[in-house]
Amino acid sequence: MTSALKNLVCEQEQLEKKKAEQSEKMKNKMALLHRAAEEKRAVIEARRGEDILKTEEMAARYRATGTTPKKTMGCF
Repeated sequence: MTSALKNLVCEQEQLEKKKAEQSEKMKNKMALLHRAAEEKRAVIEARRGEDILKTEEMAARYRATGTTPKKTMGCF
């Protein structure tokens, strides 16, 4: 009876160890996903900043020359 009890305790310890390992793996995966999302967010934010700067430069150029932007539609 004591050997059966020891086996149960040993199996329980192994299960707890596996559970802890799997939990750690999931935390690492989540951290990688969050890091990747942050990097993508930073790239998008940088691109957005560049687009805003480009638009502001174009607006300043139009204001300086006193012209208005013209649409380029060949059918009208």
